[in-house]
Amino acid sequence: MGTSKDKPRRRPLRALRRTASNSLSGVPALQDPAIHAYLSRSTNVFFLVVALILWSVAWPTLPITHDLPAYALPVMSGAAVLPVALAWASPTIGWGVSVVAAVVMALFVPTVDGWPWSIQVTHLIALLVLTLMTCLRGPLRQVPLVAASMMVLLWFVAPGDQRGGWIFAIGFIAVVSALLRYLFASRRQLAEQTEETELAQSQQAVLRERARIARDLHDVVAHRMSMVVVMAQTAQYRLPDELTPATVDEFDAIASAARESLDEVRQLLGVLRLDNGALAAPNPGMADIDSLIAATRGAGVAVTFTDATDHEQIGESAALVIYRIVQESLANATRHAPGAQVMVALVGSSEATTLSVVNSFPTADPIDAGGSGVGLLGMGERAKSVGGQVTNGPTTDGGFAVHAVIPHRAPAARETADTPDLRRDDPAGGSDRVDLSKPIGTEQLSVSGSGTDDDASVAAEDPSHR
Repeated sequence: MGTSKDKPRRRPLRALRRTASNSLSGVPALQDPAIHAYLSRSTNVFFLVVALILWSVAWPTLPITHDLPAYALPVMSGAAVLPVALAWASPTIGWGVSVVAAVVMALFVPTVDGWPWSIQVTHLIALLVLTLMTCLRGPLRQVPLVAASMMVLLWFVAPGDQRGGWIFAIGFIAVVSALLRYLFASRRQLAEQTEETELAQSQQAVLRERARIARDLHDVVAHRMSMVVVMAQTAQYRLPDELTPATVDEFDAIASAARESLDEVRQLLGVLRLDNGALAAPNPGMADIDSLIAATRGAGVAVTFTDATDHEQIGESAALVIYRIVQESLANATRHAPGAQVMVALVGSSEATTLSVVNSFPTADPIDAGGSGVGLLGMGERAKSVGGQVTNGPTTDGGFAVHAVIPHRAPAARETADTPDLRRDDPAGGSDRVDLSKPIGTEQLSVSGSGTDDDASVAAEDPSHR
């Protein structure tokens, strides 16, 4: 109701302002950029109107209180109250002009008819307005100086019995102004901090999404391209009929093109990926592991798969993490341990799924499919995102093992800490490899986070190391 009534009232004011603006637009003085900028703010126009009203009162009443010739009346009255027009734009300058006018009148202009003040009432009003606006909008370091100067001025221009009250009033104005400035500054800083926080949160959301995309590209595209490389390079050994040299060259060309494409994809991942990416929830889950195993077997890899889990107990995020770890482990075994036997085992409990991917010693040299250095690191990050952990390490027979424990449901809050190095040293100072014939436990494997590059690990350990 109030809004609908206010709109008709505002329309005449807007029309009047538009008419005045159009009628004054032809005045040459108003074409000056400074004047145009001054009049463009409604607050400046308001104080200009107030200054003109005060001047219209001060000019005719000045002879009643002070003895001045007629020609000096507009000048002295204007110097006293017209600075109010600067109360918003430049309050310190306006205050200074009005104070100088008050000092001149107190020293050189006598009063008449027993007027107790050395200045007019309109002049006092102008000084109070300008003092308040200077304390609110002027430089903060000038507030004490302005307040002290006004106290001294009022001591000389006010009647003797009123000086204490006016000095107290100026002090009160200064204190209240300082408190208001502190309040406004705090609110402004809070608004700025809120805006910065929202901006940072939106940027973090974008960065997390980029990291998720990069990780999924690594898991999906890199895996498929690695399969293309393996299938192309092993075709001459897997196909029953003897291939012609031209066919072999064609398969080699396919493998080379796939490796180049894989390298280009990994370069793109370097742009997208961040270390602290967060896990979203894309598509694959437990039901898709069978097709993943079948696709790996189609590339000529001997894979033994055992699934002793209840898929209904495993949450969507945990299922995605299990799928990605199996996918990355199979891709690593295919690239770095060609000809090896790969065993994938999933064992479920009431709270978590234990995942093991173990390959035996490779029977051929590792396939040169390149490496991005984020495979093992990505597995560890995915596991941590749902409250699990991944360990990996070489086995005693020259193979490699990946072991993970993934909770079925991510805990609501979990303190994250660096996983200790669980690699077991041989008592005789020999090998730190794990006996493949024994059950794989966390005490037998080294933490995946201890390495930073799967391909660098290959050179550091042995050809089967991812």
